[in-house]
Amino acid sequence: MMDGVDESPDLLADEDKARSESVDLHTDTSLQVDISDALSERDKVKFTVHTKTTLAEFREPEFSVVRQHEEFVWLHDRYEENEDYAGYVIPPVPPRPDFDASREKLQRLGEGEGTMTKEEFTKMKQELEAEYLATFKKTVAMHEVFLQRIAAHKVLRNDYNFKIFLEYTEDMSVRGKNKKEKVTGFFKTITKTADEVLLANQKVSLHAIM
Repeated sequence: MMDGVDESPDLLADEDKARSESVDLHTDTSLQVDISDALSERDKVKFTVHTKTTLAEFREPEFSVVRQHEEFVWLHDRYEENEDYAGYVIPPVPPRPDFDASREKLQRLGEGEGTMTKEEFTKMKQELEAEYLATFKKTVAMHEVFLQRIAAHKVLRNDYNFKIFLEYTEDMSVRGKNKKEKVTGFFKTITKTADEVLLANQKVSLHAIM
């Protein structure tokens, strides 16, 4: 690994957050969702999903949770598999974060440092770091737009699983498992903690989660 290359960019450090796509939420501000922070690690990206709402269905008016890509896929699949949403356009699932190409270029540059002048090395290093950061920002923006499109939709925003995604603070246990294990294991966890964590005085419906 090349010295001096930061592989964990933090979006809060960059006030000019790029958007590859935009969603018009100005018409309704009762449920606002954004990714306020994101941290890139070697094999994953941790997204901090921030929610601000005036809707009574939520326990707090403002809160945040940390999610990984697999949980976005889980949420998308809940919509796709629900017949109640037949005929609705479900926002496409954001692509899996992939920084391997940029990391390989940075590593090769580090290995070849002795074969070029200091000026050449510095210039190439800056270009590759900018490429890596641009890829990271685009990935974060696509995950954010996915959530914002759901939050802006009058029907999709009311889905119970969307509330779970936004509010549930514990590990959703959907990473590295097949679909049956994801749903079964997650349902057991939600059932045990629903009263105090999610719905206060309401019980979780198996139909809602499935």
